[in-house]
Amino acid sequence: MKEHYYVALDIGSASVKAVVGEKFHDGVNIIGTGQTFTDAISKGKIKDFDLARNAIIDTVKKAKISSGVDIDEIFLKMPITETDFKIGEEELRFGGNSTEINGTHIEDLLETLREREVHSDREVITVYPIHFKVDDLHEVMDPKEMMATQSLFVRAGIILMNRTLLMNAVKCVEDAGLTVLDVYSDAVNHQHVLSESEVELGGVVIDIGADLTQFGYYERGTVKYADSIPVGGNHITNDLSEAFNTTFEAAEKAKQQYGHAFYDLASSEDIVRLPQRDGEPDIEVTPKDLADIIEMRLEEMFMTVFEALQEQRITKVNGGFVVTGGTANLLGVKELLQDLVSEKIRVHIPNQMGARKPEFSSVISTVSSGIMFDELLEYVTIDNYGTESKNTVDSSDGEASGSFFTGLFNKRKEQNTHQLEQGETYKFPPEASRGEQPAEEEYSDYAYDEERSDEKVTRRSEETGQGEQKDYRGYMKKLFKNLFE
Repeated sequence: MKEHYYVALDIGSASVKAVVGEKFHDGVNIIGTGQTFTDAISKGKIKDFDLARNAIIDTVKKAKISSGVDIDEIFLKMPITETDFKIGEEELRFGGNSTEINGTHIEDLLETLREREVHSDREVITVYPIHFKVDDLHEVMDPKEMMATQSLFVRAGIILMNRTLLMNAVKCVEDAGLTVLDVYSDAVNHQHVLSESEVELGGVVIDIGADLTQFGYYERGTVKYADSIPVGGNHITNDLSEAFNTTFEAAEKAKQQYGHAFYDLASSEDIVRLPQRDGEPDIEVTPKDLADIIEMRLEEMFMTVFEALQEQRITKVNGGFVVTGGTANLLGVKELLQDLVSEKIRVHIPNQMGARKPEFSSVISTVSSGIMFDELLEYVTIDNYGTESKNTVDSSDGEASGSFFTGLFNKRKEQNTHQLEQGETYKFPPEASRGEQPAEEEYSDYAYDEERSDEKVTRRSEETGQGEQKDYRGYMKKLFKNLFE
């Protein structure tokens, strides 16, 4: 088999990131990265189209130079915002003919589920198998190479996203001279942040970005629930800026160099000088003063995540909590979360050379998603060795079918070279038996109060009614600690 490279693109709020990777044993080998900081995107939405496009061009150029790979096709990562989740079922009949199941059969099942979801304002971006059944007898994780005479059944999760957000993101990438091969939601990507035992037992991933905190619960190898709140590291910086009357830039620098998320462990000896916005002389604060603000905002964010999990009746997290994203760079994040829950906690930092930063977790996981689906469907997507690609399907075909995304999916199908990959394939876990008729599960984004998210977080010494507030926060901490025991 020829070597193939996977290029993933993350259009994030703080920066645009790209990674070039390849399958390596049971993981991903990253051979090149690119990153461009920009404020053209906020909470998954493009604010300045030109700035975003230029950032994409610059990022891909950096990734091309560092990897030595000519990049013109990418997998696009989309955040868990304006997103709905559904469960679908489909069956392929064989009419008594003995049939060896292959990737094409699986692809047909998933594409049928995709085409069935036609909405005026929503688009299916990912359909992921939960489990398969062969001849209504064998519930399996991967049915390839098995023999069937009657049917192949799949129960799958369907992720839908706001069409306008998706179209603008895809258009911005294509205007940068790139082809979008496929789009993967972070709801699926984040499962690759977890270890095999964590995703089997039931683990929670919390990805804290600049303007968005995404989280998901994964159990028995698949996503069970995922959502986001429109709050992130920039809100912490805003709190510091307001509390100490300093500029956003100075607050961000202080946060990165001296910030600590756990007040009890922060230093009270180091001195940090902060310029004043009104022209007054600089003030001196300590890392403990900064931690006073940081801890309260971060704790509030964690509490909101816990409330959302509790609403979905997720109170047992046997696989533990994993924190990642750019804000996970803060010291004390693990200690703060450990103070709130009883399960094991870890901060995920990718171990791939050149991308050992938590903000790269999501885009690297997108590469893993591309590899996972390629193995399941038995095809390879990116050939950087000069092989001529087949003609692509005109995008008008997708529009005629009533689905914007169908055009992208068909384009990828036409460009792929179908061939069987040797080695292990991704294993999907068994779920409920087919005899159970699942309720049409549908989740919408958790409603975080955006006005409240921008409120100033006061310092402990400035709080009024301090005793009452502390008692409430202490009560909530005890409540969630008991829930996740």
